[in-house]
Amino acid sequence: MLTVPRVLLFPGQGTEAVGMCAGWDTQPLWVDALAAAEAHTGYPLRRLMAEGPLEALRFQRHAPCAVLAHSVGLFRAWRQAGLPLPKAATGHSMGFYSALVAAEVIPLEAALDLLDTVEGLSEAAFAGRPMGMAFIIGVPEMDVRQALLGHPGLALSNRNGQAQFTVSGPVDALESLVATLQPSAFKVGLLPVKHPLHGPHMATLLPAIARRMAAVVPSDPAFPLLSHFDGRLLGTGGEAWDDGLASVALPVDWLAVVARLEALGHPLAECGHGSQLAGLTRWANRSLQVGSLQRPPQQA
Repeated sequence: MLTVPRVLLFPGQGTEAVGMCAGWDTQPLWVDALAAAEAHTGYPLRRLMAEGPLEALRFQRHAPCAVLAHSVGLFRAWRQAGLPLPKAATGHSMGFYSALVAAEVIPLEAALDLLDTVEGLSEAAFAGRPMGMAFIIGVPEMDVRQALLGHPGLALSNRNGQAQFTVSGPVDALESLVATLQPSAFKVGLLPVKHPLHGPHMATLLPAIARRMAAVVPSDPAFPLLSHFDGRLLGTGGEAWDDGLASVALPVDWLAVVARLEALGHPLAECGHGSQLAGLTRWANRSLQVGSLQRPPQQA
């Protein structure tokens, strides 16, 4: 029996999977969210989610849109089934866009436009020099920071746990860092993303992103949101939207988010496919349990 969650966690890219829509294609509000996303982007998201191939679903333009629309559809279906408004919510990386839409700060279409804007500007800015991100598991933070001193083109982009991090920057430098840390890491490797997200390389794109999205007028959130940068509460639409726009260049500090979640003291649930954030949250604090809304209400 699912404990009624009062704080929702929206996962980011990397949670997409063939079959993630199983059981949801009979939920009208989920179908509506996916149909709206497909109409706005022109991407066959439902077919890719149902049938694949996985490489096409994971394509840089498809994956974030699929994760966003799926999480929003889950939230709306659960709300229709009687789930109360949460006391707070947040998202990891682009999962924060899902939280913005769920809290009615911006429409789904605006979040999709933001994804498209970030992708387009990143492709243009980094053409000719492959960029990306790497994950590091099982290496203490001080050791990661020490290794980064030898790779000044890289930046620590995510603090996901006590010994779980991501780094962003040029692929050649990432490959060198991976080779350096391989002997001491539990797991280390490149992530399937093409841009140096959550690091200083993205900062030069922020003015152009803001100009492209200037027509969006945010509404105050239906429930407070937590910044994935430092865990602070974002109570107004302006605060939440500004955080969303800046998030591509701001590092993710899930340890700070988890500290805030512990202070709130409410039951938690992941609103999306898989258990990405349940794992990260338990990695940061073993005492916190995270439920899941990934199955339709009548199956939970």
